[in-house]
Parts: sequence; C-alpha cells; structure tokens
Amino acid sequence: MSTTELNSLVDAANIVYLNKYGYARSRSGEAVTDENATYLYFDTGLADTTGEPIIGWFEKRGKGSDFKGVSWGTKATLDVKIRASKMFHWGDLYFKNEEEGLAFLEDIAASTIPETWSFKNKPSTVNHPILKSYIENTFEVLKKETERGAKNKLVYNQDGWFLVFNTNLLDKFFHEVLIVVEVRKQKDGSELLMSPRRVKKELELRKLGFAKDVHPEQPHFFEKVEEVIYQPTWTIDKDFDKFTHIIEDRIERFPIEVQSASSDELGRKLDDAITFAVAIARRNYKFIVPMYCPQTGKIQLLMPIYLKGTYSSKPDFALILSPDKENEYYTPETILPLDAVFQNARLIAKPDDTWLNPDTIL
Repeated sequence: MSTTELNSLVDAANIVYLNKYGYARSRSGEAVTDENATYLYFDTGLADTTGEPIIGWFEKRGKGSDFKGVSWGTKATLDVKIRASKMFHWGDLYFKNEEEGLAFLEDIAASTIPETWSFKNKPSTVNHPILKSYIENTFEVLKKETERGAKNKLVYNQDGWFLVFNTNLLDKFFHEVLIVVEVRKQKDGSELLMSPRRVKKELELRKLGFAKDVHPEQPHFFEKVEEVIYQPTWTIDKDFDKFTHIIEDRIERFPIEVQSASSDELGRKLDDAITFAVAIARRNYKFIVPMYCPQTGKIQLLMPIYLKGTYSSKPDFALILSPDKENEYYTPETILPLDAVFQNARLIAKPDDTWLNPDTIL
C-alpha cells in the first residue's frame, strides 16, 4: 500500500513512522519519514479487554517497497515483533546469534542416524538446510496440532519456562531426539522461544522441572496409510484451468529447451508423462511420493515428470496432486522443482525412491 492510499483511509496526522529498530526518531533526533521508515502504525480508536489502545501497522519488506500488511494489536505487540525481528531465528525458534543456530544444526545432524541434510550442488549459508527446514516445519506442525486441541505435543515444564517437543528423528542409538526450548514471556503476553537444544539425557528434563514421565508425542500427518500411497484406480483430473496454470503460468519451471514450445505441445508432453508415471506407479507403489504441505496441513502426492519419456536421469520437475477421496480423483495443482518438494516430503519420512535424492536431484 502506498502512503497516498493509506492517507485516504487513515488521517495522516494519526500515522506514526518507525525505523527498523522501532524508533520514531533517528539518533540525530530527526523524525522518521515515509521514505526511511520500516514500520508505520495508527490508532484505531478501539481498545482491547485490558483497556490498551488497539493499533494497526504495516511493514516494508525491502528498501524502496510499499508498506504491506495490515496487522492488529497493541503497541506492546508491535514492539515485541520488532525486537524479535532483529534476532536470528527459524520460524518460531530463536537463537542468541547465528553461531548458536548453526551449532544447534550441527549437533542434531551429528547425533542422528546418518542422512543427507544438504543438496550436493546447491550452495547454502546454512550448514544443513534440509534439516533446518525439517525442524522448523515439524515445530509448526506440532504447534498447529496443539491449537486444534491435541495434547502432549508441546509439553511445558511445571513453571512454564521451558517446553520440550519430539522431532520425529532417531539418534544413532535409535533413541528419540527431543528438543528443549527456553520460554520467555513477553509484555504482550506472547512467548519467545529461545535457544533450542537437543536433550541428551532424561535427567536434564527433570532438573528443568518436567514431570518424571514426560514423553512428548511425534507429529501426526495422516490417519490411514492409504492417504500416503498413490491409488492407481483413481482418476487424474486433467482440469483445463489447472493445465493452463501449470503450462502458461509456470513455464519458467519447464526445461529451457522446451520453454519456447506452444502450450498445446507442452500439454501433450505433460499428458504423456503423466500416463508414463501412472504405468510405473501401478508396478511400484513407492514411485509417487507423499508430501505434507505445511501451509494447508494436508497430504499431497509428488509425481515425477519425465517430459522426454526416458528414466535414465532425474525428472524435469514434480507434479503436485491433491487427493479427492470422496470422488476418487487426483487434481494436478502445480509443478515444483525437486529441491523444493524434497523438504516437504522429508517431513513425513525420508524418501527412499531413487528419483528424489538430495545427492542427485540438482
């Protein structure tokens, strides 16, 4: 939203601009303006149940961009958000600094059953990017389960200053890998989850005030195993609008050598590739891989697409299929590069199919 658009909705005199540190004035005493502000907020004229004024605020996502939003809360809520944004974090898990976060990943990777936690040919500023994504999204799944009423997912100690959760990983001795997190209470009533670390022994949890029999449960992704296995008797609905989206809106995800082809030619290639994949899946139930989508909380399937019809190399991309159990249909949603889908597939289980391997997919 531009400032002009905002002024048409809110009295300009009621708008306060803040820099990235949350201050309305710079160190030299100059007022923060629209041009150099990172946040702006305005009083709504309403109050919460404690009598605190409710404000709305927008945020700039980058230098020179417009303000985006809007979020609602008290000024204390905004202050907490700004302070947390300056800390090193992955999702809801915060660290004192980057070094602490990277050391945490290194410890988890070294202690678990050996697994590839990075892409062989994809540089990253994080030492184990797949593991980072795995822990971040696993915690998000556990949080959503807790919000829906599930018990024993995020387990607090007696005074509420620590919580422990189950990563669904096993260490090299086949013991469950648990992570304990420090809980810091914020002024607005929210919680800042600091300095995650691996639990090395049960006595550590006892000393932190957890119950003797504490045993946080694993994340729960599906009810029946049939949900994560491709059903060859179901129909793949080759929806016109979906095909249009895949071929015309996602053309940059196709191999460069076919991007200049017409839509109908690419449609025929995609049709053939789906037919080939179904033929293989009828003979190998592991060929089409399940994926958990953190954004929707639903299971989808990953179908490898080989546009050339040969299977001696990696697929060109993965086709995302959404199941419709009632009608026994799969709907193609979009296509994604292999590195993107691997991280969501890894949430459910380590893919053991040859086409989805972090050592070869890039």
